[in-house]
Amino acid sequence: MSAKQARTTAIAETLEKIRSEFAHGASDDALSKVRAHLMALASRTELFSRTDFPLPEEGKNERTFLIQEDEDGGYALYVNSGLKGQTTRPHDHGASWAIVVAVEGDERHRVYRRVDDGAVEGKGEVEVIDEIDVSPGHGICLPESGIHSIHALGEAPLLHLHLYGKSFANQSTRTEYDLENGTTHAYKLRRLDFIEDAR
Repeated sequence: MSAKQARTTAIAETLEKIRSEFAHGASDDALSKVRAHLMALASRTELFSRTDFPLPEEGKNERTFLIQEDEDGGYALYVNSGLKGQTTRPHDHGASWAIVVAVEGDERHRVYRRVDDGAVEGKGEVEVIDEIDVSPGHGICLPESGIHSIHALGEAPLLHLHLYGKSFANQSTRTEYDLENGTTHAYKLRRLDFIEDAR
């Protein structure tokens, strides 16, 4: 059996367990249990080699590989292969829950809550309520309303698994927060040519 065949089988087995956990919805408890299943998958490092998921080419800092997606766009699993120094602004995932775990490499996720009432379009303030380091054996769960930012740690490159309730193409409008100016930017992921299909 090839590494890709073994990975496909392992993903299918993991997804069967995950679907069972979500049988009654994506509660905090269910998300936590799903994170454990996804960490177990990530611990099988032989399934996620740099040969199959290489680092980005010069001039880019990350590559995104799709390795699982249901026909309806649900249960989308991506591999993020990135260089040190990656960072993002606070953002949500367009009404999709998200779980991130590590095969290798460390990154810090700051978790936020919105503190304004959203009454003024284009304005929004968030505050940090938690910091979670994602590294091998540790992951983060975000509910549908979850807001986070990502900050790579250390010198090692990243190889992380990102599981979403809805694929990038099927997520609704996301909101990104500019902390310095107290503004928001609503956007939908439209250009998806950065995603490499590795199924």
